[in-house]
Amino acid sequence: MEKIELDVKMTFEDMYRFNLYHVYHSSQGILSIVLAVMLALISLLTWGDSNVAYNVLYLLAAVLVVLYVPVNLRSRVKKQMKNTEVYQKPIHYTFDESGVTTSFADQSVTMPWKQLYKIVSTKRMVLLYGGRIRANVIPRDQLGDSYGALYELAKAQMDSYRFKMKKN
Repeated sequence: MEKIELDVKMTFEDMYRFNLYHVYHSSQGILSIVLAVMLALISLLTWGDSNVAYNVLYLLAAVLVVLYVPVNLRSRVKKQMKNTEVYQKPIHYTFDESGVTTSFADQSVTMPWKQLYKIVSTKRMVLLYGGRIRANVIPRDQLGDSYGALYELAKAQMDSYRFKMKKN
């Protein structure tokens, strides 16, 4: 098997996308969507049968619930990107049979494939979960042509229930 090496510079948009993905794939995100749909349905189904002010308030509440998470995340990510040194410089990744080595400044850590919680790919990123919540984000555009090689390497090294990458 080959060794895959790349440098990843995290951008605001990449980090924002990851946070949106993480929130909307958790119970908090799902509940916020369900709540917004319920509020909108209540408003629409009772329109004309109840006070118009209540219907408008339900619709406004639905819109606020839908907009709160993305707007809140945007400001948190902006602050996080500004205040965290790791996002200011590139992180070097090395993938091989022994695992995933992450290097930043003068520090280097290797996580064996068996200790990696899971690996997930989306349309725009590859997520290397070290635990249930903490993940290293690799934007697919920065991964480039190495995606196929990473796919094959991870598939060979990881248990199938922890391997959630799409072929392409």
